[in-house]
Amino acid sequence: MKSQYQIEQTAEWHYDKKQPPNKELRYVGDVKVREIDSIVKDIIERPYELGGIKRVHSGDPALSVANTSINKRSQHMREIGYTPDHYFIEFNNEIVDDFAENQKKIFNLSYEHHCVILIPPGQCMPVHGDTYSYLMRFMKRDNPEVEYNLKENARRYLTFFTDWEWGQVLGAGNVLQWQWNKGETFVWDHKLIHWSANAGFEPMVFFEITGLEL
Repeated sequence: MKSQYQIEQTAEWHYDKKQPPNKELRYVGDVKVREIDSIVKDIIERPYELGGIKRVHSGDPALSVANTSINKRSQHMREIGYTPDHYFIEFNNEIVDDFAENQKKIFNLSYEHHCVILIPPGQCMPVHGDTYSYLMRFMKRDNPEVEYNLKENARRYLTFFTDWEWGQVLGAGNVLQWQWNKGETFVWDHKLIHWSANAGFEPMVFFEITGLEL
């Protein structure tokens, strides 16, 4: 049965699956991550001891988050077969604060937050567009005096903490990325659809930092 769910679209992209890739996903640099190799090893071997949170794509049907788009997407995922067995693990603590501070300086970000994502073999992060809901709530609550435009000022950068393995992929728009080295960093346009999947045999770990470039 063809899905009836419609991905939220923006005016900035064509949403034509037949169009050739056109730099929707962009490489922006390479950073040193060797100094956190031991942390990444611990993340992989004992994620929950280090504060990892299991994020189930289909959500909890008894709960509703403060974002209509996310609620609709979670409901749709349940309808098409996603279950609590489909997940990734997220770290929102201070586990890589020093690295995050360096990334903040490199990309000139303000009011940033960051996380580490672990996608075990056989798991994925399904296609979605970022809502920046945490950033907006944080700014409204703690920095209401700051003026910004989400489309023009919001940035999200992804840095790989593990080398590419067969079966792993990162996608944005009509671009697929593979054969990355750990430390390589990528960015995509505001609210553009993107995803990642691990059909390989090794864990996939990456870092995301989100903030405002003012």
